[in-house]
Amino acid sequence: MRCAHFRTALSARLDGEPTGVPDRRLDKHVARCTACREWLERAERLRGVVSAAGAAGPSADWSAALFTRLGEAGGVPGSGAAEDGGDGTGRSGQGGGRQGG
Repeated sequence: MRCAHFRTALSARLDGEPTGVPDRRLDKHVARCTACREWLERAERLRGVVSAAGAAGPSADWSAALFTRLGEAGGVPGSGAAEDGGDGTGRSGQGGGRQGG
């Protein structure tokens, strides 16, 4: 089995998914393989950084900039575009209405 296969299994383990490799075999490989051990350490650090950033959420400045860009594109949340089907008519766009005059 190649290191790439073990790293896929390690990634799955970090995500709480089935690894497809017995835990004992995975642990034994990591103990013997410096490259995979270092890969796992980096993956664990990255997971920690991503988790910490996700818990804090985006900054107020980032959110404001996003809403500005969405407004320029005509897609500001709560503007009614989603509710009226985006056609500006105020209808849901699901059909069933009368056509013609």
